[in-house]
Amino acid sequence: MDEELKMVVATPFKKKAATSLSIKDFEFTLSFDLKWMAPPLASKVRDKAIASGLLRFEGNKLVPSFETAQVEIPTGFKPSPGLLAERTVLEELISMISIMSGKNEKEAIAIINNRQEQLGDLIDIEIAGLIAAKDAGCDTAAVYEKIHAKFFHAQST
Repeated sequence: MDEELKMVVATPFKKKAATSLSIKDFEFTLSFDLKWMAPPLASKVRDKAIASGLLRFEGNKLVPSFETAQVEIPTGFKPSPGLLAERTVLEELISMISIMSGKNEKEAIAIINNRQEQLGDLIDIEIAGLIAAKDAGCDTAAVYEKIHAKFFHAQST
């Protein structure tokens, strides 16, 4: 899934031969140039890419956090319908850690498991993932809210 999102994110930059794009240009390319999705879905792709660390803002421009030239886009590639499927909080954390650390998902899972073991297995795996993501330098604000809601709600019921 992350590789697919990376290919989708890289394509507008490769197509425009640019290192930064305005939000409008990024979404326009996905929607109208490539005809991959409706504009509201292009906005969701942008938001998902920002949340997962594949895109960031520099001023008012979107900039990929990876080398788009190193991403191979297969001939005839189109994103799958499941690209925007909701992921669990743990899956989001694994993805964040993987992107920020340059490690694959199995290694990111090992990092989370090690963090949980270091804390004596006294915390839930999502909390260990949150700590590991912060240690890796990830922006965990959106995921933090989901974890907080899950555990706060669980304690009040």
